[in-house]
Formats: sequence, C-alpha cells, structure tokens
Amino acid sequence: MPIAYCLFPIAYCLLPIAYCLLPIAYCLLPLASCLLPIPYSLLP
Repeated sequence: MPIAYCLFPIAYCLLPIAYCLLPIAYCLLPLASCLLPIPYSLLP
C-alpha cells in the first residue's frame, strides 16, 4: 500500500501533461496516417 500512496501524487502531476499532449496526439494522428503510405508506395 505505501507504494501506491507514493505513486498517486506522481499520477496527479502527470495527468495535466497527458491532457495537454492528447490534443497534439489527435492532431498528429491524421498526419501520421497520411505519411504512413508513402514508404509503402516507394516499395516496388
């Protein structure tokens, strides 16, 4: 149990960062799906 009590503050600290990075990930996702076929199209 003491380990969980130690990790909770870290989780609360990382949560806002995750909420900040989430929109960026959603923005990069279409970009990645757009760039992903390019290496495949270069294959013979």
